[in-house]
Amino acid sequence: MRLIKVFALVPIILALMVGTTHAQILFEEDFESGELDRDKWVGAAVWKVIDNETGDKVLEDFVLDVLGGEEGLGIEEFPENYDYYAHFRSMNGLAGFIFHGQDGNNIYMHQISATGSAYTPNNTRWHRKVAGTYSAEPEPFQDGVTIDQEVWYKIRFEVRGIDFKLFLGDVDADYDELTLIGEWTDSQSAFTSGKIGFRMSGTEHAQYDNVSVRTPGYGLAVGSRGKLAITWGEVKEKI
Repeated sequence: MRLIKVFALVPIILALMVGTTHAQILFEEDFESGELDRDKWVGAAVWKVIDNETGDKVLEDFVLDVLGGEEGLGIEEFPENYDYYAHFRSMNGLAGFIFHGQDGNNIYMHQISATGSAYTPNNTRWHRKVAGTYSAEPEPFQDGVTIDQEVWYKIRFEVRGIDFKLFLGDVDADYDELTLIGEWTDSQSAFTSGKIGFRMSGTEHAQYDNVSVRTPGYGLAVGSRGKLAITWGEVKEKI
């Protein structure tokens, strides 16, 4: 019986080895050089790397500060499917993330709208911009989740071509502990690959750190999806 139990584990172990062997980190940026790396970003002129004023150790010494300036993109092109990780905080209501960017006029731009925002507070504001024209499809955060301005959070976007899922939690949470707060599919199938970036308009102001793009499921153990069922109350208790 003991031998049978050991052999029964072999397929599981092999599956784990295969799953992790092919997973890759495609891009990382923690802004710890203290200045914007122009080999990674064609950022808007207003982008600045500034001191981390909050003292959150996970953010280390520097963060990216974006006040207005419209769209700014990264240099690299990414494939159809990946997971996007980052820390962010909205300073006055919104934080905008760009995916599958072709250029400044053709992108997906998804905003996280905090309590007190002038635009649909506590919504994921899913956007597509085609030939310079934005269309928005805001949806309230799932399960009544609310988030605050000037508070750092951790996020994961699961990007699968035209399908997006957004997970969110405390700045110190593990990525497999984040809570699903939004899902969206582009009914127009506008873009399937491209660049990442950030977009803030006018006086919109947000900060970002620890940006990472990885092949799907990188670093998430088998069975970790069960942890995503945690309630927002359990996440908030850690803050």
